[in-house]
Amino acid sequence: MNKFYFLLSALLMLSWTANAQLDNITGVTLTFTPPAGSAVVATASDSGGGLAVDGPVTLMESTDYAIAVAVTSGGTDITSQISADADNHQIFFAVMSSIFNGDVTTLDTDSQGLPLGLSNEVTTECTEDGTVTGMLQVQLADLTGMKSASSTLGDGTALFDLSWTINIEDDADAPPCENEEEIITDVTLIFTPVAGGTPVTASAQDPDGEGPLDLQILGDIELMESTEYVLTFELLNTIEGEDITEEIEDEDDEHQFFFAFTDEIFTSPAGDGNVDNRDDPLNYDDMDENGLPVGLVTSWETECDEETSTGTFRVILKHQPGVKSATSTANDGGTDIDLTWTVNVNEDPDAPPCENEEEVITDVTLTFTPTGGGPVVQAAAQDPDGEGPLDLQILDDIDLNLSTEYTLTVELFNSIEGEDITEEIEEEDDEHQFFFEFTNDFFANPTGDGNADDREDPINYNDMDENGLPVGLSTNWTTQGTMSSGTFRIVLKHQPGVKSDMSTINDGGTDIDLMFDINSILVNVDDLQDRLKSQLTLAPNPARDLLNWQLDTEEVLNDPLEVRIITITGQVVQTYSAQETQIDLSQLPSGSYIFQLQAGPAMVNKRFVKI
Repeated sequence: MNKFYFLLSALLMLSWTANAQLDNITGVTLTFTPPAGSAVVATASDSGGGLAVDGPVTLMESTDYAIAVAVTSGGTDITSQISADADNHQIFFAVMSSIFNGDVTTLDTDSQGLPLGLSNEVTTECTEDGTVTGMLQVQLADLTGMKSASSTLGDGTALFDLSWTINIEDDADAPPCENEEEIITDVTLIFTPVAGGTPVTASAQDPDGEGPLDLQILGDIELMESTEYVLTFELLNTIEGEDITEEIEDEDDEHQFFFAFTDEIFTSPAGDGNVDNRDDPLNYDDMDENGLPVGLVTSWETECDEETSTGTFRVILKHQPGVKSATSTANDGGTDIDLTWTVNVNEDPDAPPCENEEEVITDVTLTFTPTGGGPVVQAAAQDPDGEGPLDLQILDDIDLNLSTEYTLTVELFNSIEGEDITEEIEEEDDEHQFFFEFTNDFFANPTGDGNADDREDPINYNDMDENGLPVGLSTNWTTQGTMSSGTFRIVLKHQPGVKSDMSTINDGGTDIDLMFDINSILVNVDDLQDRLKSQLTLAPNPARDLLNWQLDTEEVLNDPLEVRIITITGQVVQTYSAQETQIDLSQLPSGSYIFQLQAGPAMVNKRFVKI
């Protein structure tokens, strides 16, 4: 019996020791072993502040690596303990950025056939342009009583959670990365007019099949102005007789097309595509089983133009197994194709004239009117050649006084046809909005740098359209109290059918886009003093016990105001702040005094009599 208890105690002690070691992991080693050459070792160690990786890992492109994970506790290798308790543990791997061609594959399993993760393999991505960098997250989880085929990163208790920077280096001796994901030898874009007519096709082809050359563009994309098209794709692998279009349809949850194009080639989608920003507008007509866009079918409408306009049209097909999501971008996953065509939008002789599609504007005047009175400030832009090819040109800088609130109004005119464009915008205010961009913190109000980059940034609109949305023919601005210089950009967008509480500077057509130089200057002190003197009222005068004073303007209320009562001999006998507009004279002897008001650099004196 004593032997039994001794054996039981020993087993319990061993179990306690193993658990204690797993709870105190002080070292982790990843060994990346290629088929040939030296292994690459990545480590993490605890120097007293917790586990931390010891540096980045550099691997070679297009290489198969076996990954072995070793774990230590206080200098003791406890990898075998994890293996012995495999039913309750699993090592998870998460890859950020396109550093591996596919997922990390786990080779070892527990007694239930579920992955453990001490032994793994992975293939690095092929690179063409130097080193590619990403992150590899490795987490050992204690899944006691809960491990299953659906266990994922984040389940259970993390015994360690580490992320290494992985650099994939270009191998000069490696073969070219021709279509790492899918072998695609032929790509055809088909633009079909919605209203009927002959489809427009544009192609790219691999000139040497399995050779090292990439797909080559065979011709431009020739579209007509003011036309709606549906774009579809045909992709083939003629080497193996495969219809890649069908494969993408079957694996649509792993693929997405991204597009980039010259701004203002298309009215819809507006902007320049979603390669640089996934959330930019794109008219996807097909979705995968998860409701995410694919891009084998998309819709487009070309701009109206008086002559052929030329730009570029880029198509990227990304292969994103296990990566595609509502936030995945053109930088995630592998690249099946990345092709750029020249696109020409040709004039349609039968179409009505575009005549500046949005508005013909030859004259723009900005008028800044001080809300407290004083001289207005104007800055203008003008078209120097009327119907000629030159754009509006800036004629003036904007020179504003310090610490002054202004109301900005905008006047626009078409001198060619004698039209007041301001009136047209007022009549069609639900289709127009001004956006502003200015040097950061040039103004005390609104703060920031304007709403051109972010619609939600503050702008003091005074006018709203019939839907309660801002227009911008009238806005308010207050300058800072220190002299500075910068730029002031004003953009008028024409957004019929588009304007909403979420529409931005990238939506709709552009009527004007002007950039003025702007300066805040010190107000002319003499002029300010003259205005203040005429606006200052003292009553009653003569006064017995109380004297009231008032300024008939708010022009200088951004500056600190100070009131002084001074004797005829120059002695200051009383001092008040601007908030006190009633002066107690009861303690002053009768006689003549000077009421002195100081507003920033300006000082005004008025005589009164105490009786």
